[in-house]
Amino acid sequence: MTQRVISAVVALAIFIPLLFMGGRPFDLMVAIIAMVAYYEILQMAKIPFPSWRGIIGLITMMLQLLPSYYLALLPQEIDYMTLYFAGLAMLLIIMVFKPEDINFEQVGVISLAALYVGRGFHLLIETRLMGLLPVIYVLIIIWGNDTFAYLVGRQIGRTPLAPKVSPNKTIEGSLGGIIGAFICSSIVLYFNNIFGISIMDNLILAVILGFLGQIGDLVESSIKRTYQVKDSGNIMPGHGGFLDRFDSLLMVLPMFYFLIPFLGS
Repeated sequence: MTQRVISAVVALAIFIPLLFMGGRPFDLMVAIIAMVAYYEILQMAKIPFPSWRGIIGLITMMLQLLPSYYLALLPQEIDYMTLYFAGLAMLLIIMVFKPEDINFEQVGVISLAALYVGRGFHLLIETRLMGLLPVIYVLIIIWGNDTFAYLVGRQIGRTPLAPKVSPNKTIEGSLGGIIGAFICSSIVLYFNNIFGISIMDNLILAVILGFLGQIGDLVESSIKRTYQVKDSGNIMPGHGGFLDRFDSLLMVLPMFYFLIPFLGS
């Protein structure tokens, strides 16, 4: 427990100041987190790194991560999907000419992980470019969801939510998490209503984002069960890897970013 607390304090002591600072320092921190998270997936899948396939995948992921203001420097015809398919094409070419080095399943893992990790953390950077409060709002929803799901599930949880993936998670805990997400996000909006949204809009957001946060956690659990590992990594003693800590965020941010144009008055 002591080790878990210490690693959490150290991580927050780095993350929170850089989150408030924003700009290039925050972007660099997110890039480092994304690289480690991507490496964790390769390690779980037993894909060697460094290797040509791993390096191509990492570059593809980093190109997906690029903030939009960097992409604006490239020719207009080049977008994120163009860069992604260029990386995918390179992996497929290697598979054709060096089948002993990479098979189609590994191409799928490398390329899908590049999209999953790269785009997810890209949206964290883009959300921070909108301001500090939108990021805090999303993080509070995730934190409230996780905390209340754990507390409620521990006290009254009886009905399994996804027993084949995560036996300890319950429907009662899931509902408690969504309620917690709504309560915590409502407190944030009480002090600073970021988008001028109503209580009902916040309820809808809390339900959708809270549910997706839980799905993100279950996706990570499913990946770990597939590769029969307890944690995605060990960079944070007592907490596992970066992927273990940011799994909910990677699922929540795409929907949050999609819903942004519909928020507010």
